[in-house]
Amino acid sequence: MEFWQVYILINILAAIFIVWPAIFVAKKYKKDLRANARTETNTEVFEGHFAELEQTYNRGEISEAEMTGLKRDLEKTLIEENHMALDDSERPVVSSFKSRIPVLSLVLALPILSLILYSSLGSKKDWEIYQLAINRGGETPEVSKERANELILALQDRVNEKPENAQNWYLLATVSIEQGIYEEGVRAFREVLNIQPNAPKVQAELAQALFLRAGNTITPEVREHTKAALAAAPNMPTALGLAGIDAYQTGNYKNAMDFWQRALVQLDPQSAAARALTGGIARAKLALDKTGDTQQVAQNTETTAPALHVKVSVDKQNVQVSDDDFVFVYARAWQGPRMPLAIQKVKVSDLPLEVKLDQSMSMTQGMDLASFPQVEVVARISSTGSAISQPGDWQAAFGPVIVASQNTPIDLKISEKIPEK
Repeated sequence: MEFWQVYILINILAAIFIVWPAIFVAKKYKKDLRANARTETNTEVFEGHFAELEQTYNRGEISEAEMTGLKRDLEKTLIEENHMALDDSERPVVSSFKSRIPVLSLVLALPILSLILYSSLGSKKDWEIYQLAINRGGETPEVSKERANELILALQDRVNEKPENAQNWYLLATVSIEQGIYEEGVRAFREVLNIQPNAPKVQAELAQALFLRAGNTITPEVREHTKAALAAAPNMPTALGLAGIDAYQTGNYKNAMDFWQRALVQLDPQSAAARALTGGIARAKLALDKTGDTQQVAQNTETTAPALHVKVSVDKQNVQVSDDDFVFVYARAWQGPRMPLAIQKVKVSDLPLEVKLDQSMSMTQGMDLASFPQVEVVARISSTGSAISQPGDWQAAFGPVIVASQNTPIDLKISEKIPEK
């Protein structure tokens, strides 16, 4: 809802709250108020006259009989006056315009005063920044860039007014980095850290901003903030990615793979970041193999020798196959060549069965489970005995599977038929 819509709605409710008791209160209530006021006045007059009468009696100016008679007359007069007050209250209640001027003045002054106070003490500018932030996308890249630049200018003005607002500094940093204004992004992230010095996410994002500003180079300052972020949050994906780049650029491909695999397990497999890390791990693996560093290669093989355990079964109620049909169980790259990285062949009669897929089962040298961090695992029944899938075959598939972190068996129940073309 827009600011002015909210502002008008709130002021209408406030005006009703003020006007209702002053103008729309029930007439019966007003008549009762008027009658009670007259009765109270009459009672006060009676009490005043009665006090004077008692003083006169005490001074001896009148006798007791005269005192009793005069008191009776006063009481009779009070009763008559009160009856007249009740009769008078039945007259129509008419409010004059002058009596309503204070109320109407307050109703008019309320929105003006609230706007003045909100403009000086409230967060109207933050509201406007919020609107710019949620609407900064555009139909074209030019429109989107223009709106982003407008947001950056608004944020720069706002942080100058309220430099203690970490949220605005953080938004300024992220939008600036998105627009390639790395110097401004670095400056804004530094300000966030000044306000929140123990924020590992900000440490990691500052390191990334410094990395981009340096032309995708790991500088000592990038390394310092990366280490600080990982010390506080060892599984921070942004920091792990930078640590992997640092290790790769210094030739420590094993550590690069370890850092990137730790980051990969926390990301959406379909995301651009996951695809980039997957490619980076594959490059690090190839680079490691080419180095000829037997110690590092041996260490890599010992600690990361990948293997997948797959429990294979078949839905016998819906799948009509022969016990002699072959079952191919294999893993293939989730994003990459469709050639199996590890494959094993059994028969339907062997099911249910747990199969282990490892590097020894690759079909081609250099294309095994260690080549791709993410794979798809497939179990397929072939009546022809061909390893190539055919229409009419039955299969089950699961993926993506992150090889490095898959420590439990994968269950595959064959129940899906490959449709005829």
